[in-house]
Amino acid sequence: MDHPGSLPRALAEWRRLAEAEGHAIRSGNWSFVIDCQKSITALRATIDELTLQSRSAEDPFPKRPSQRSIVLELIELQRRNLAALQQRREKLSHHIENVTRASRNLRGIQRSYAPAAPSGWSSYS
Repeated sequence: MDHPGSLPRALAEWRRLAEAEGHAIRSGNWSFVIDCQKSITALRATIDELTLQSRSAEDPFPKRPSQRSIVLELIELQRRNLAALQQRREKLSHHIENVTRASRNLRGIQRSYAPAAPSGWSSYS
């Protein structure tokens, strides 16, 4: 990715990966979510490098409204993916709490209906 058109391609790849990550989150494909996140992390380093290479000495911060809007859209897409992950985590946390509560209730019911175990010392009296 070292020619001028590579930054737009890198941004398009970020979009593709972020959308794939979102689909994986919604479907619960956690290994694919991890793969997408690793790829996005590696791609961010490439995008940073390409951005630095594209800056000229005369104008270190060129105005590229189209790329800026693309990056803002991608950040929003990542924010939505993070929100979806947090929502799934919260839902799973509530589920775990419910299962734990049900388990405690069942143990309590079992204790109240189980016959009392005789003490080992009662036979020596």
